[in-house]
Amino acid sequence: MRVQLESVHRSYRVRRPPTEGGRLARLVRRVSSEVPALHGIDLRIDAGETVGYIGVNGAGKSTTMKLIAGILTPTAGRVTVDGRDPHRDRRRLATELGYLAAQRASLWWDLPVKDSYELIGRVYDIEPAVLRRRQDHLVSRLDIGRHLDTPVRELSLGNRTRAELVGTLLHAPRLLLLDEPTIGLDIFARQAICDVLRETQQDTAPTIVMASHDLRDVEAICDRIVLIDNGRLMHDGKIDELRALGAGRRRLVVQHAPGHQLPAVPGLTRTEARTSTATTYEFAHGELPEELLGTLFSDPQIDDVLIEAPSLEDLVKDLYRRDA
Repeated sequence: MRVQLESVHRSYRVRRPPTEGGRLARLVRRVSSEVPALHGIDLRIDAGETVGYIGVNGAGKSTTMKLIAGILTPTAGRVTVDGRDPHRDRRRLATELGYLAAQRASLWWDLPVKDSYELIGRVYDIEPAVLRRRQDHLVSRLDIGRHLDTPVRELSLGNRTRAELVGTLLHAPRLLLLDEPTIGLDIFARQAICDVLRETQQDTAPTIVMASHDLRDVEAICDRIVLIDNGRLMHDGKIDELRALGAGRRRLVVQHAPGHQLPAVPGLTRTEARTSTATTYEFAHGELPEELLGTLFSDPQIDDVLIEAPSLEDLVKDLYRRDA
């Protein structure tokens, strides 16, 4: 499914106590104001793309996801999903949409997990044999079989998120919206969820939009990154293109004894020390003097020497600093 946002603005009306007046007036009165969340977002996501929608908390990620799902309407601009207005066509879109939001239950809170899956099958009119096949496969891959008889409210956060993902995928959605799906989860739950999402993308090729501030998950699942900050798009491109921005940079990390003085080398820029026993230099790829490495490796007060390429997280931080 193709998603398109054209010059989309969204603001919220909030009511707050007045900043002036007596104590009683501040207690009783409320002043309304408009708080902008999105400022002229232009974004196109083609069918079958996997897009990581990243930004800090409050950047506008969840608002965008709700607009695409038809939960909210734009204050100005236009949102379409396959050429349709997602708010006006919410019923039709629901049959093709999977929406998983962090720590918000979409399964029935007091029912055992398996009963929720049966209800989902009826809501989406899934053939019993198809429902059973999909359920068995997803339950096995996410390792929640022993929790099928447990009410959703009694599950841990990790197991509840796994169970929610099964419910989200049972009707084989063509558009999958994931709003911070791995927040607060341990490494095993995160890995299981990322594995299933990769398999889903390979098997049925849904359009996936994953809002997150955890770049590890985005890198594992998505091919494209859209960076948003304060309701404005800052970067839109392939992950490989973002990595290419730092292709000429390298970092030399020297682990050494406390207080050990390292040599100053032309062409290497010493950055802020990580700790009292680690010093970091930055240099251009291919410009590290060979004699320096020999000197470092022969120094008895140096424990280790590492050469690192900038991580995806480092590159995103650079984008934030560049536009600050």
